Amino acid sequence: MARTTLPLGTLVIDPASDQPLYRQLYDGLRQSILEGRLRPGLQLPSTRHLASELAIARNTVIAAYEQLTLEGYLDTTVGAGTLVARTLPEDLLEVGRPKGRTTTPPPAKMLSKRGEALAAVRRKVVGYQGDQARPFQHGLAAIDEFPSLLWSRLLARHARDARHAVMGYEIGAGLPALRDAIADYAGAARGTICTPDQIIVTTGAQAALDLAARMLLDPGDRVWHEEPGYLGARGAFMGAGATIETVPVDAEGMKPDDAMANATPPRLIYVTPSHQFPLGSTLSLARRLALLDYAARSGAFILEDDYDAEYRFQGRPIASMQGLDRTGSVIYMGTFAKTLFPALRIGYLIVPPHLADAFTAALRNTGMAPAAVIQAALADFIAEGHFAAHVRRMRHLYAERRACLIAALEDDLAPWLRVAPGEGGLQLAALMHPRADDLAAARAADQVDVSVTPLSNYFLGEPSCRGLHMGYAGIAPQAMQRAVKRMAKAFEAARITRL
Repeated sequence: MARTTLPLGTLVIDPASDQPLYRQLYDGLRQSILEGRLRPGLQLPSTRHLASELAIARNTVIAAYEQLTLEGYLDTTVGAGTLVARTLPEDLLEVGRPKGRTTTPPPAKMLSKRGEALAAVRRKVVGYQGDQARPFQHGLAAIDEFPSLLWSRLLARHARDARHAVMGYEIGAGLPALRDAIADYAGAARGTICTPDQIIVTTGAQAALDLAARMLLDPGDRVWHEEPGYLGARGAFMGAGATIETVPVDAEGMKPDDAMANATPPRLIYVTPSHQFPLGSTLSLARRLALLDYAARSGAFILEDDYDAEYRFQGRPIASMQGLDRTGSVIYMGTFAKTLFPALRIGYLIVPPHLADAFTAALRNTGMAPAAVIQAALADFIAEGHFAAHVRRMRHLYAERRACLIAALEDDLAPWLRVAPGEGGLQLAALMHPRADDLAAARAADQVDVSVTPLSNYFLGEPSCRGLHMGYAGIAPQAMQRAVKRMAKAFEAARITRL
């Protein structure tokens, strides 16, 4: 039940007024109810408490409450106190609607050009239903499998810690213990080469993208972006005023040959080499080396987004490009949203040594640093071995769920979808007939409570393929199978083009 715990600050009682005090209180409460400032079901302060706060007699408050109760504005129940009535006559709500207000914006332009660019990239809002994701939202981990009791103990351990490092302001580019843990983990698991001073801890991967875009791009700078590619990166670059130049993707990842022949090099090359988003291919070693050589010769930076490389189900994880870089050209980006849970909101950058001080200073000015208590708990989670154990367990679980989804697609959706090649991740791409309308397919799926993303949404230009992006990590096998069968019926009813 909603409660008011402090004075009703909008109430003004004027002892010098000719109007009786109880009437002033009555009018003030009534107007607050009608204008929605006091919501239906809200518990009001006791008569004794409110009288004390307003410095008036308790009988004055009782009189106002009684009158409002008689008129249907308040409900009084033994044991529950005095509540704002849950239902009010519609004509009373009309009476209380503020007069003279308008929602029409002023004629002057409201946003900067960067603001307009940021707002122009619309990304799908994803979330959970209870402890399960809606089938088949992409990018969502199996939060029901996360060791939440262990995590809560680690949080409580540091929440009780009164050290300045945890409770104060200054944590620089991240809590030292977490930067140490990330440097050790990324070096061992992803083959990065760095010191903790090169780690910049941010509030999630999107904040890391935004920070990198702010620090490296001026308006008009050229950015190579995979086509199709990640909308969050596109939004960050467009928000920085950059010019996006798309580079096609094939079975070996980004295909940069034609782009590298251009006489004008880009300022930044954005790539998802371990698991291309959204098609799932892996950037070949030959292309990695070619991009590194090109960046060294041209002065371009490479932003390596390694968002879910831990979950590779065939063979060993592919080492990072950052570990191959010898010229300070690569900025590596990682996140714990996919390995742990999205609401953790912790991502990080590994920047070249000569940029570390500048990124650290910028982090302070942008306010993108996560809470120190959460950083401390995560540092312990990694250092004590819980993180590695959780990733190992989830790798096995997600491999099973991927296999389950592929089998279900082959059984029930084979007339419409063909799974694109891939070796891991939390989601897969399912290709459709080149002339199929994947937007219509996504709408049909939504009608049966299934959430999929059309691959055409990830293209800046004309789509070269059609299909659906489908997440499986947060979905139990039985729920997957039921959802796929619903999709098949929906596609049949919507007459989606078959392969």
